[in-house]
Amino acid sequence: MDMKKYNPAMVATYSRRTAEENSAYMLPLIKPDMRILDVGCGPGTITLGLAAHVPAGSVTGLDFNSTAIASANELCQQRGVTNASFTVGDAFKLPFADDSFDIVHAHQVLSHLPGGEDGPGPVRGLREMRRVCKPGGFVCARDVEWNSIVVYPPTQGVMAFLSLIQKLATHAGKTVVGGRGREFARRAGFSPGDIEASAAAVTYTNEEGRNWAGENMAKRLESSEDLKRGVELGFITEEDAAGMPSAWRAWAKEDDAFYCMLDGQIVCAK
Repeated sequence: MDMKKYNPAMVATYSRRTAEENSAYMLPLIKPDMRILDVGCGPGTITLGLAAHVPAGSVTGLDFNSTAIASANELCQQRGVTNASFTVGDAFKLPFADDSFDIVHAHQVLSHLPGGEDGPGPVRGLREMRRVCKPGGFVCARDVEWNSIVVYPPTQGVMAFLSLIQKLATHAGKTVVGGRGREFARRAGFSPGDIEASAAAVTYTNEEGRNWAGENMAKRLESSEDLKRGVELGFITEEDAAGMPSAWRAWAKEDDAFYCMLDGQIVCAK
């Protein structure tokens, strides 16, 4: 999806995320006095959830988008959380000294980072996360494996959208393959024996879940630049673009509708 700005539908997606559900794989690592950095924190729901696990420590949320940080600060005040803070920053140039945090965490961030001369985006991001992680600390990341997505029924407009997102990501130099987390971490400087990999499934199968997913995806398409960009690049036609939002809504109404994708998870010890 277009990550230059967060539209309301994207914020709605990110605001549903919690530390307990989306970061469960790394919660056992946390100790009450740890200092945690949440890279690409969005509206801060996971960040604030992590803060509850470090009552004698602190959590810092960082995002490139100032609107997201403003939302995170507002939510922090609403919840009365005193050990969390938020700042605008670049994942490739984290504004912190070496060896600053006990845990450096990122959820659905690495796949949005563009590649460069020094490697794919996920490698570049993990390398910088490793820099600010203390010796003995952990770098933890979870990202979607785009090739794992299963959609039934295979509605034409929905399948065309999934293909489009992959093409747009490749064109932008991004790597949406959470299943390569071990490789990316090794290339970022971690020893193979210090990398643990796992996976978690995200599903929308019941009526409530698929209705939310279908409507949210439709709204995200209607308010992002993805479809326009796809037409400009020749990946889809204008007719294709016009039909994709309604295809998601139609898919959600199918009694047999099923959506599942796997997220790759890595825990890297420094």
